[in-house]
Amino acid sequence: MNEGAPVMFHAGGGYGPGVYVMPMERPRQYGLEVVPTNVTGTASPSTPSTPRRWQRRDRQKDTAFGYDSDDSSLSSNASSSNKSGEKGECTSSNPDHTAAGNTAQVLYNAREWRGRRRDVRPQRRLAPERFFKATYPFQVKFTPDDLLNGSKYDTLSQEIWDKFVKSQQTEETFRKKMNLWRYLYTIFPRYGLYVVGSTMSGFGLESSDMDLCLHVRAHQHVEPRPHALLHLNYILGYIRSFDPGAELIQAKVPILKFRDVRNGLQVDLNCNNVVGIRNTDLLHCFSRMDWRVRPLVALAKLWARAHAINDARQRTLSSYALTLMVIHFLQCGTSPPILPRACDVLRAPPRGPPGASPPHSRATLGELFLNMLRYYATFPYSRMAVSVRAGARVCVSECRAARACKNDPHQWKLLCVEEPFDLTNAARSVYDPDTFERIVSTFRDSYRRLSAGLRLGDAWPQR
Repeated sequence: MNEGAPVMFHAGGGYGPGVYVMPMERPRQYGLEVVPTNVTGTASPSTPSTPRRWQRRDRQKDTAFGYDSDDSSLSSNASSSNKSGEKGECTSSNPDHTAAGNTAQVLYNAREWRGRRRDVRPQRRLAPERFFKATYPFQVKFTPDDLLNGSKYDTLSQEIWDKFVKSQQTEETFRKKMNLWRYLYTIFPRYGLYVVGSTMSGFGLESSDMDLCLHVRAHQHVEPRPHALLHLNYILGYIRSFDPGAELIQAKVPILKFRDVRNGLQVDLNCNNVVGIRNTDLLHCFSRMDWRVRPLVALAKLWARAHAINDARQRTLSSYALTLMVIHFLQCGTSPPILPRACDVLRAPPRGPPGASPPHSRATLGELFLNMLRYYATFPYSRMAVSVRAGARVCVSECRAARACKNDPHQWKLLCVEEPFDLTNAARSVYDPDTFERIVSTFRDSYRRLSAGLRLGDAWPQR
């Protein structure tokens, strides 16, 4: 059912160094071939039955974060060999046939679908079991050499690093999420199931939710949102058998929220929001470019949760929008920039003269976090938007005028964060003026207190 769907896996049989989104093998094409029949349209009794080609159904196909569709409806018709005519198996074997009968022209009235052997061998895909045997690469266990540089920000940098190490997603939690994915993968074989979000991008925390994308072949004459609600309602009926509190949030992008009580995992399941697969790949690339990216993103999430401004359902910032804001700051809020534009992430670095290297920022974690608070405390929200795609500030008017199928000019209101792929506003949940002012004032107050004391507790809510 999902032939041709993208498959996300990590090179080298593990999870590093990069995540790739690769197409699954192309759908099988079946040629229309004729079968000799008698005048009445049924198979000639003198023609022996054509033996079906042996189907290797016991061979497990390699898949990774996706599903190879069940072609049982086609394989029954596509399994017959098309070489019977070449070996003369369709000729009459009755000795009573006369010479005239042997030379008579055979009428072809019926047709049958038969599979043709492909000359190109399909690309090998990773089996899900390999992900459980691979080493989890995201859990940091060693302190970087350049964490401290003897500046006044050393104490703050050490506090940020300690908080990141304690809150990062552990390998044990990752294995629990993969076990849950494998379980859902097996009980819903007709769907494609992808693990997306911070679980795979490298920005996951120990308390982060698990994001799943349910992929179904889209219908041309059915709107995407009703189609997603139809399938999510079907899944909801089963999920409530072990989680009665599961709920379907009928937002612009419907989300099925449920909890795995056994492992203590909160799961968000969407349907056909495939842009999340591409986002996961992009964010994973950003997380591997500099060791300071992951601690800053983790600290921004913890800081926003402490101030209650990290919940899209409460009209505040989502974790994805916060991640884009941190990456944008590292693109154009530092001199020199630490991260490149999104469009240059997967490109090869430019070659310069021998011995030349691009300038590298040596700012510490404490200095970067303080400057990030100042950057968004003074950001011109009414005129400019955050853009990771361009690696710079973009006029809000340009974002409204962008031609994209999902872009709505009315969603660009108070806080604008451009989604790098579908060009929508990733912070469209912030549309209430009072909530927006509370978010901006949180940046201002945290910067004012942190710049005075340079202790991490100063940026947290004061009791």
